[in-house]
Amino acid sequence: MIRYLNLPSIPVDIVSRLNYDFTQYKTKPLSKVYMWSDDFNEEVNRWCQQHICDTMYWGFQIMTGDQPMHKDMGTLTKLIYLINGGGNNVYTRFYDDDKNITHSFKIECNRWHVLKADSYHSVDGFEPGQTRFSLTGRIFPE
Repeated sequence: MIRYLNLPSIPVDIVSRLNYDFTQYKTKPLSKVYMWSDDFNEEVNRWCQQHICDTMYWGFQIMTGDQPMHKDMGTLTKLIYLINGGGNNVYTRFYDDDKNITHSFKIECNRWHVLKADSYHSVDGFEPGQTRFSLTGRIFPE
């Protein structure tokens, strides 16, 4: 599941200076549509360590299409700041162990949330040509 947090928003001037040319990122592909990268993160990593958590390292999630049901490997909980949602009808869905939907969220952009990454979840409803772009830090690695 997710929980929204009332943490300070990343300043608009920092978000506007991020690199939105995703072809320039050296990514660590985790699936056909999901990548993680820490390229171009210096300014936002510094701001997050000063204002959110000084012991977390911050990188980017880049998604280019629907992410099927899965559990994240290597992390239990993530702190995420969604910058671009990937379309107007993108939902993050959570499932029980029998793979039945238990919760469905249309996550708000420019707002912090905690995601229970070790639960079955999916991301569905991408619009063609859209990219879901977020800043993330692992709260509790496995």
